[in-house]
Amino acid sequence: MNLKSQRLLALFLLLVVLIAAGCSRANETPDATQAATSTLPGAGATATLSPQPSPTATLTPEPTPISPSVTISDQPLDESGILRAEQVALPVPGWLVIYRVLDGGIDDVIGRLPLAAGVYDQVEVTVDTEMATEQLVAGVNIDAGTEGVFEYPGVDEPFPGASEVEFNVELLLPTPQIEVGDQAIAEDGVMLLTRAELLETTWVVIHADDDGEIGAVIGSRLFSAGEYENVPITINWRRATPVLYVVLHEDNGVSGVLDFPAGDMPLLNGGQPIVAAFSATFPPEVLVYDQPIIDGRISIERAISNGPGYVAIYNEIEGEPGFIIGTAALEEGLNENIPVTLLQSAVTTQLFARLHEDTEPGDAFNFPGQDPPVLFNNRLPNASAFRTDNGAHVFVGDQRLTEDGAVIIDVVISPVPAWAAVYEEADGEPGALLGQTWVSAGVNRGVVVELDGPPNSGTLYLIMYQDLGAAEEFEAPGVDVALRDGENQPIRVPFTLLPPLEL
Repeated sequence: MNLKSQRLLALFLLLVVLIAAGCSRANETPDATQAATSTLPGAGATATLSPQPSPTATLTPEPTPISPSVTISDQPLDESGILRAEQVALPVPGWLVIYRVLDGGIDDVIGRLPLAAGVYDQVEVTVDTEMATEQLVAGVNIDAGTEGVFEYPGVDEPFPGASEVEFNVELLLPTPQIEVGDQAIAEDGVMLLTRAELLETTWVVIHADDDGEIGAVIGSRLFSAGEYENVPITINWRRATPVLYVVLHEDNGVSGVLDFPAGDMPLLNGGQPIVAAFSATFPPEVLVYDQPIIDGRISIERAISNGPGYVAIYNEIEGEPGFIIGTAALEEGLNENIPVTLLQSAVTTQLFARLHEDTEPGDAFNFPGQDPPVLFNNRLPNASAFRTDNGAHVFVGDQRLTEDGAVIIDVVISPVPAWAAVYEEADGEPGALLGQTWVSAGVNRGVVVELDGPPNSGTLYLIMYQDLGAAEEFEAPGVDVALRDGENQPIRVPFTLLPPLEL
C-alpha cells in the first residue's frame, strides 16, 4: 500500500469516529439546567429555548397613617397677633386651636385656623392679642360639624389621643397705663386721676366695689389718645364705696356717650380689664329713702364709717333735727341695709339721719357725754332728711335678663303689701303681662321677677299694684288696684331690656 492509500484510509477512520460520537450525544437526555436544541429541517443550524421563571405576586406599599399633633415653641407676640407652629399634622380636616391659660387652667379659645388633612410646616395662626396671656396652649380639633365653621364647645372636639402643647409668649404689645392714689373726696365729688397713658380715645370709668368685684358705675370721663397727669373726674360719692376702681373702657358705640353695659366694654390686657384700685374717704353722709315705719323700724340704705361708729335717727322740731329716737352700730367701712328701731312715741313725719363716732368701741351709744356727731372739715354737716308719709316708690335700671330669665327691681318701697308686675311694650303702652312678684310692706331690695316668654330686648314696664284681694294672690287689674306714689300717681316705670352680650 502506497503512501497515498494510507492517508485515505486514516481520513476514513477519523470520519467514522466523529459520526459515532455525534450519534451518542443525540441519544442523551438533557437535565433541568441544560438548554434544549432542535434541528430545523433542511438546515444544520439549531435554536436555543430559555427556561421560563415561576410567576410571583407584586406587593402594594401602604402609606404610614398621620397622627394628629402640633409642634410649637416659645415665641414673642406683637400687635400682628401672629403665632407660628413648627408643624401641624391632621389625619382628616380639622383645626389648629390656641387657648389662653388663666389661673393655671386652660381657658378661652383666642385663635384658630382651619386645615385640610395633611402635614404642614411653619403654620401661622392669628390670635386675639387683647385676650392673650403669657402662657398659651395649642391643640388640634377635628372639623366634625359644618365644614369650615368652628363649633367648639360642640362637635369640633379635640382629636382623641392628641396631646395639647403648652408654650410661653413674650407679650410685645403696647398697653394703656393708669395710676391713681388713695385720697379724700369732698362734697363736690371730685377725685384725681394721678396719671394716664392712652393709645386711643378711651373712657376712664370709676366703679364702686361689689364684694371685691368691679361694681356699679359712679363716674366717667372721655379722653383722647395721649398722656395725662392729675386729671379731675367727678363721681357720685353718695353711691361710692371705701374701695373704688378706675377701669379703661372702649368708645365703640355712640361717640362721646358711655354705652356701658350695652356697649363700651372694658379694654382688656391678657384677657383681663385694665384696672387700678384705690381707697377713698367721703363726707359723713347717710343714704336713706323716704319710707313707711313698719313694726317700729326704718331701714338705712347705706353709710360709710371711718372706723367704728353709729347712725342716729333724730325726730323733727321746727324743721331741724331734734331728739335722738333710735341708733344702730356701724362697722368700719361700708354698711348697707341697716335696720334701726325707733321710739314710736317720739316719731314725727320728717326724720333725720346722722353719723356719730364710737369713741369707746364696745360700749353702748352714749351721747352727749361721748360718741359725738362726725365732723367734716371741722364743721357739722347737714343731716340726711327723709319722710315717713310718702307713698310707694321704686328704683329699676336698664338691664339684661338673668340666666334664669328674670329681671331685677333694685328697690321697692311700699307702705302696704303689693305686687311688682312686668309688662312688655305695645305701641308705647304696657302690653302683655310677662311676670309678677309679691312684696311685703316696707323696703324690699333686689326683687326678682321671673318672666314668661320675654322679648330679647326692648322696652318693658314695671307697674305696682296694692294686694287688696286674697293675700299673695295676683288679681290685677281688677281687685288689686294700682299702687300710688307720694304725688298720688299710679306707679308705672318704663325700663329697657338690653340684648344679650355677644361672646
